[in-house]
Amino acid sequence: MDYDQTLKILLEFVEKHVLAGAGQTGSEPGLTAQTPLLEWGVLNSLRLTQLLGFIRDELQVDVSPELIVGRNFRDLDAITRLVISLHDDPARV
Repeated sequence: MDYDQTLKILLEFVEKHVLAGAGQTGSEPGLTAQTPLLEWGVLNSLRLTQLLGFIRDELQVDVSPELIVGRNFRDLDAITRLVISLHDDPARV
């Protein structure tokens, strides 16, 4: 699984579904791999559940409950690295 492609997929999902659900437009300037999603309140429990469902369904990666911690979801870079590590080593799930 490629980092850049995975990041692009996740970025598009967050712009289209998560930011729109947060009452923001899908074209927020400056949304990058390092945008602090948790710190800015972009991800809450409902939006995180939507994101986890997307990761499971579209990227074919299950994130186990013990990995759902702040450091893994603080920004798109951390989420992308988590998804890639789980995809490359499904035994970690």
